[in-house]
Amino acid sequence: MNPFGMYLTTLRLKHRFKQKDLAEALDVYSSYISEIESGRRNPPSSKVIDSIASAMSLSRDEVAQLNGYAEQSIKVFHVPDDLPMEGYSCMHKLRQSIKNLSAEQFNVLESMITELDKTGGDEKCKRSV
Repeated sequence: MNPFGMYLTTLRLKHRFKQKDLAEALDVYSSYISEIESGRRNPPSSKVIDSIASAMSLSRDEVAQLNGYAEQSIKVFHVPDDLPMEGYSCMHKLRQSIKNLSAEQFNVLESMITELDKTGGDEKCKRSV
């Protein structure tokens, strides 16, 4: 499961929809809803998310959260064309080790990235782990 699938399941149950009901409202197969919720399929497009929101009469906050989780749940991402060579090396190392990282290690990485974003990557934040 991924964050999007987990949250969609939570919303669906909260609003008393069965997978079949949601699928009918979206004019899709119920297996499609199952695959999204289980994380076997990437989150749907924003158009489909809007249809989900409409079908279940979601609040603005619920829709915003659903869209946020959709962003977090994308399995494939593209690096910018102008990525420095060090960026390719870093992405390669992350890709190799991602399966072996603990929750705590992910928290450390996320904290470092957040700090770098705040400071623009100035020298005081550049440190090795």
